[in-house]
Amino acid sequence: MALRQQLLAGFRAQRSNSDFWIHCLLYACLLLAFWPITTWVATSAHEQSRIFHALVVLMLATVFLVRYGGVQIQAPLQLNRSARRYLVASYLLLIASFGFRQLAVLTEESPQALTHQALSLLSIPAYGCALISVALFAFGEQARRIAITVGWTLTSFLVLSLLMEPLDWPLRHLAGDWSGWLLSLIGQSVELSLTQNEEGIPMLILMVNEHPFHVASECNGFGVILTSVLVSILLAFYRRLSPFDFGLNLLAGLLIGFAFNTLRIVIIVLLAPHMLEHYMLMHEIVGGVAFWGCLVATWLILNGPTRDEATTK
Repeated sequence: MALRQQLLAGFRAQRSNSDFWIHCLLYACLLLAFWPITTWVATSAHEQSRIFHALVVLMLATVFLVRYGGVQIQAPLQLNRSARRYLVASYLLLIASFGFRQLAVLTEESPQALTHQALSLLSIPAYGCALISVALFAFGEQARRIAITVGWTLTSFLVLSLLMEPLDWPLRHLAGDWSGWLLSLIGQSVELSLTQNEEGIPMLILMVNEHPFHVASECNGFGVILTSVLVSILLAFYRRLSPFDFGLNLLAGLLIGFAFNTLRIVIIVLLAPHMLEHYMLMHEIVGGVAFWGCLVATWLILNGPTRDEATTK
């Protein structure tokens, strides 16, 4: 039976049950509570292409997991045990987040204020728990593996998105250092320096064979690295790896992202003197190939499913 037909049949079976509508009300309250986070994600995706592309990749990866994971829908639109646990966890984390946010305001001048502000971010895992609970409620216990995988990966995505600005300059320096080192290995004259433009804004300049290249924010590789890290986290949750193997998976995703971003910069630098009239077109093509190449490489290297697998909860 098609997914839509299964959900429709489940709704017809549950619509006369008062508990069903109470459960729907609980989820509707969560939707209202998490509306600011949802709006923030939508705004960030609209303003930052890197965030948007990472969300697209997460959706595509989810489609692959559903396609090859042998997911079956059983007893849809029922508050099963797992859905109930994650629903309760979401409400508890949300209440705790609200409490710490109020404490942060009341203790603004005290040393504990920073701790309270950090703990107010418990709303992010609460958001993940809510999504997992909704998926389990809608599709049943058989979707537990996929729901938990996607829910916690999206939670990781929200946390990493908060780090985009703080990590900008460190990632720029790493991108400049790595690409400069690789260019020097193949006989290019390279110099990396920090300067300022006419407005006093700091600029990181990579000088290659007397051609200056501005290592801008777009060159820090956050989009490529975020994508590879998200895929590594997604597959680590999906494969139910041990903490040690999870860490190795995360490290591998990080290194793959750095490697592809470095390769992207090197190729652009080498091609730029020969394609000055079509520089922006070349820049976008190389960037697109590096981005999707990184995604495919990460998926294959970290054992992402490419064929049907046995059904597991």
